[in-house]
Amino acid sequence: MVDRTHNPSRRRFLGGLAVLGAAPLAGRLEALPQVHHNRWSGDHFDEGHDRLRNPRAWWEQLAAQGRTQNVEGLFDVIIIGGGISGLTVAYRLARRNPHLRLLLLEREKETGGVSKSENWNGIEYSIGAAYMVNPEPPEDDDPEHPSQERLNLDLLIELGLREEEEELEACNDKQRRWATHHNHVVFTRQRVLNDEEVLTAENVRFFETVAESDRFPSIPPEDPWLVQKLDTISFQEFLRNSDLQRELYGLAVGEIPPAGWESIEYYFWGAFGTNTWETSAYHGLNFYAAEFTRLLVFPGGNAFIAKRLTERIRSIDERLISTGSYVLLAEPAAGEQGQRYWQVKVERRQGGSRGYLYRTRAVVFASPIFLAKRMLPSLPLEQMQALEQLDYRSFVVANVLLTPPMREIFGESTILHSYEMQRAQGTDPRHHPPDVLSQRNVFSDVVNATFAVCSERQPHTILTVYRPYPYAAGRELLRYLTYEYVEAEIRKAVLEAYGAHGLKPEHIHEIRLARWGHPMIIPRPGQLAGGLMELCRRGQPGLFFSHTDIFGAPAIENALAAAHAAVRDVETYLGRSEAARRDAVSLSRTCPTGQSST
Repeated sequence: MVDRTHNPSRRRFLGGLAVLGAAPLAGRLEALPQVHHNRWSGDHFDEGHDRLRNPRAWWEQLAAQGRTQNVEGLFDVIIIGGGISGLTVAYRLARRNPHLRLLLLEREKETGGVSKSENWNGIEYSIGAAYMVNPEPPEDDDPEHPSQERLNLDLLIELGLREEEEELEACNDKQRRWATHHNHVVFTRQRVLNDEEVLTAENVRFFETVAESDRFPSIPPEDPWLVQKLDTISFQEFLRNSDLQRELYGLAVGEIPPAGWESIEYYFWGAFGTNTWETSAYHGLNFYAAEFTRLLVFPGGNAFIAKRLTERIRSIDERLISTGSYVLLAEPAAGEQGQRYWQVKVERRQGGSRGYLYRTRAVVFASPIFLAKRMLPSLPLEQMQALEQLDYRSFVVANVLLTPPMREIFGESTILHSYEMQRAQGTDPRHHPPDVLSQRNVFSDVVNATFAVCSERQPHTILTVYRPYPYAAGRELLRYLTYEYVEAEIRKAVLEAYGAHGLKPEHIHEIRLARWGHPMIIPRPGQLAGGLMELCRRGQPGLFFSHTDIFGAPAIENALAAAHAAVRDVETYLGRSEAARRDAVSLSRTCPTGQSST
């Protein structure tokens, strides 16, 4: 992967660490309190890197030591990866096909992928993905060909996480709540900005129109013409092209205030880890226009959905999920009768490192798609080369645990009732390199972790702070930075941002950090329109892809869309392969020994 944004030289990169304070930390942040938690959650960088540099050699080493064994029997489906998409595939297949022998393999100790949460004093907070767009199916939805919104709403209803008709704008006891753009606050060190200072009524009307339009850039893409119009330019170019806006949506966005440009840029930092000038207008509009509908927020973010999926799967059969399972390789093979199946080679470390060889009729690859070039060696060369073109960005999620309740800290009612907050510094991000700007404005946005359970009722406050690295060297930088440095950086930035609004150093009980190395695929212009993503997700007989990455942008809606498609395709494939197996058995019984039928 080669990230093509502003990429400093090694000398400048290491010099930047010194400027940031990674070496002489005491010189800049010496007065800040020491961290107590002092343990990264999120990704475990080294464990994954060690195995996937050469997974075949890793497996062969286990075999040479006599620490591998074959798992008895043939599975119908093995799902590689226990994030939202993999969990949804496992749940749907298990519910709809109780006769199938299924297994989900997840490398971490718990499922969820980036949809994970932690708890402090009974309050759940997200350490990754925070919310989803509230699914609102169209009134004329076709039951024979349901929309993605209908499929998503049905899934949530089935999980007990939504009702068909309910109002969730106000505080309630359902452990879920809607947030709208009215719950979004942009503030400076001195004051909260008025709505019109950020986006004018004309700006808002444009994005609301896009969200309700038949030409909303949907995932999966349904209109090739719209893909060509929007995916071949950047989001920044689209916002400057009023003729194209009118051609597609019948009106223009109008003049965006300076604070609006800054807010949009920071939104892209948080949503994609990118800048508006490097992000496809198709994906950018898909994300940003949806912010002008209703967002569905759960305690602990999207981890709430992942945990419910996990509970339901295990209630069907506890053995359907195997955590702590590092999948090294998945390769096609043929049996004695010529039947095709897949071998999945897995390492587990419970009670010592051992390798397990599974056989399965179908594999669903529900892990970040860039891993496929290591774990699926049977992919053709052109697909391997396509996967090499994908880039990813990193981020840190910092949860700032505040002892007082929100009402005792913040005086402004807009902050008290907000869900998402952004700090504006009066900087035009279009005129500054992102690596420089992100040192000045450390976080992209802040989420009120108690919003879904009514902040007014909670005895404490948790601010979930998103700290992205929206430039090429960001992931490597994150590997160098210590927990203590990042904790101090976040503490300083949060106190500077919220100090005049009521936050005091003594309010902070602790700051807990999660880091994510490859969570956000970069949706560059042309990846959809040029066929790159279609090539990257191309399957084989018995191999299917199901992950947010396969559509080129990091969103739970994309993960669910991939899962719905994978379930349909796997069921079709297994039905066909079962019929072929029965035909082969029947043929072997009717043909004399040594003869074949043509």
